[in-house]
Amino acid sequence: MRLLLFNHEFPPVGGGGGHVTAHLAREYAARGHDVLVLTAAYKDLPRFETRDGYQIERVPCFRANADVAQVHEMLTYSLSSTWVAMWRVRKFRPDAVQVFFGIPSGLGAWLLRKFANIPYVVFLGGRDVPRPYPDPPYYQHLYTILKPAILEIWASASSVVACSDGLRDLALQTAPRQPIDVIPDGIDLERFTPKLQGGTDAGPVRFLSVGRLIPRKGFDTLIYAAALLRSRVDTPFEIEIVGDGPERAALESLCDQLDLGAILRFVGTVPYDALSQKYAAADAYVLTSHAEGMPLVVLEAMATGLPVIATDVQGMDELVEDGENGRRFSAGAELELARHMEELLGDATQRRQMGAASVARVQKYAWTNVASSYLTLLEKASWERASR
Repeated sequence: MRLLLFNHEFPPVGGGGGHVTAHLAREYAARGHDVLVLTAAYKDLPRFETRDGYQIERVPCFRANADVAQVHEMLTYSLSSTWVAMWRVRKFRPDAVQVFFGIPSGLGAWLLRKFANIPYVVFLGGRDVPRPYPDPPYYQHLYTILKPAILEIWASASSVVACSDGLRDLALQTAPRQPIDVIPDGIDLERFTPKLQGGTDAGPVRFLSVGRLIPRKGFDTLIYAAALLRSRVDTPFEIEIVGDGPERAALESLCDQLDLGAILRFVGTVPYDALSQKYAAADAYVLTSHAEGMPLVVLEAMATGLPVIATDVQGMDELVEDGENGRRFSAGAELELARHMEELLGDATQRRQMGAASVARVQKYAWTNVASSYLTLLEKASWERASR
């Protein structure tokens, strides 16, 4: 098949949704499919690129920050990618389209469906799904304005896919009659492998958290929990935060106010190829997000053999079994988080047991399985088009 993929973010720009697109594009190309990814231009990244057997085209748009896109920047991608797609379709002639995030990526696919009868499949990643209490709050107004477009993009799709049961349930609050499949995000089990066990437990216990430094990720909760934990225990520990974003200065200032410089370190952005080393050097992983779909960072931590302490958001009940491979807590509850960190801090045996359980649970999330599930939907859409 010839497959056209839309996503406003794509590595090295953006977060987990872009990595989902990259992994799937690679899997599709490895199986002989002709793949073109339309993503957003950013600074001096090449307009055209070939990677892992598939094509990338970066369409002109505005984007000031690699870590996060503003609403007006996503709008420019929506318009620009639609314009480019209308021209590219004449030569590329896709059999099916895959949209990553209905908003902002769905407009081009919707028009291709209406005017060229090209079917599309929508991937729901999290922020593109209306929610009762969005972060930031002004998203509530955007959801109200965009809801008719969201519903139309979903209704016109051959398939709509959520990456977790929790996200599907959230989407059904907006569109109760919309059929929604669930295909979880995947993990590269060759890149992220269980850390070697053995040796001693000497030295501080190391907690790791990875993500964009934006309010939704809740890193302030981790900082407050670190201050609480320091006041409760004598056991040495360290916290490493990997990632960058517009909240970095404020978070570093908070860290200074709480005098945490000796135990908490901001690393900044780490190349994806080097992330596995960060996981391997850690003893436990912490996720503090207020909203997610199914975060790749948790899958990566699990594949490396780490226990996970995570907020009870969409996707976590499928990944983290409380008491088996980690702990779950309420978003923003720094005292609850500190207690869970204290529990793991004082019990190396429990950390190892939970880490082994993480490895066992993550095996079914291999990208090859995820790609097969999506290809089934894309092939079905293509066949239905051919039979009309």
